Amino acid sequence: MTTSKHIVLILLFTFLMSSYELVTVSGDTNTYVKIPLGTNQTGPEAIAFDCEGEGPYVGISDGRILKWRGEHIGWKLFAVTAPNRSDSCDGVFNSPMELECGRPLGLRFDKKSCDLYIGDASFGLMKVGRNGGVATSLATIAEGKPFALVNSLDIDSHNKVIYFSESSSEYHLWQFREAIEAGDHSGRFMKYDMKTGDVTVLLRNLSFANGVALSKNNDFVFVGESTASQILKYWLTGYKAGTHEVLKYNGGPDNINRDAKGDFWVALLSTSKIKINHLGEILESLDANQIINCTDVSEVNNRLWFGFFFENYIYHT
Repeated sequence: MTTSKHIVLILLFTFLMSSYELVTVSGDTNTYVKIPLGTNQTGPEAIAFDCEGEGPYVGISDGRILKWRGEHIGWKLFAVTAPNRSDSCDGVFNSPMELECGRPLGLRFDKKSCDLYIGDASFGLMKVGRNGGVATSLATIAEGKPFALVNSLDIDSHNKVIYFSESSSEYHLWQFREAIEAGDHSGRFMKYDMKTGDVTVLLRNLSFANGVALSKNNDFVFVGESTASQILKYWLTGYKAGTHEVLKYNGGPDNINRDAKGDFWVALLSTSKIKINHLGEILESLDANQIINCTDVSEVNNRLWFGFFFENYIYHT
């Protein structure tokens, strides 16, 4: 006989295990493994691995950063971006509450220091140490204008510079649909000097500036413009330094990640994911029906990892 107590225990067990369930689906020539985040955990926009190869880490919509500890442990809280975060933030999604709770979008580990650098849509550029905790603020303003929607970033550990994007300097993240409908082009691409704390604006008037990825030799950086369906190749060294080229694509680029060989995976705002070389030429196109509205593709240890802005799961091959 099943009692009410037994029912409660069954429901509790089901809830606890929901974060650990792995669902395998087939698509194309790959097998995709789905890792749910669990209840009230939405929007793993980007994926990162630390300097020891552990992870993945994801930032979610209510200001938390989670670390995957394997199937038997599941997701664990690693860090938060709000200095005085309360439990009322749990489950927040696409809301003005992001100004209080934070919204970590871009995540990159410095391979030398093992610090995690964060592009938080509400709080700007931040970092947290290898043991996690509460992130500290690095920059919130450039040229006298406060950040409104900081997004992606990449790190030049050798020269101690962080390159990062601000999708809009007029609209906040929860207003992104309004920004797109208005044709907003107030985005900025900037660099942060880790030695001095100075922020320099490198490009202005961008159409929803998004993914940022440095070349293997740190001689250029790719910057995505989502609503313009293009990637800017901004030169950092050589006679072209300070200039940029425009690479057009069929679909708006979201996050951009360099692989171990020096090529780049680009999550386009469609069902397509592409790999490009340093010239911007398409080397591979991945059109998996299961991986829809993907915002991040990373290739780590011969596996592809996929993040999503609207969903409560990630995938990997």
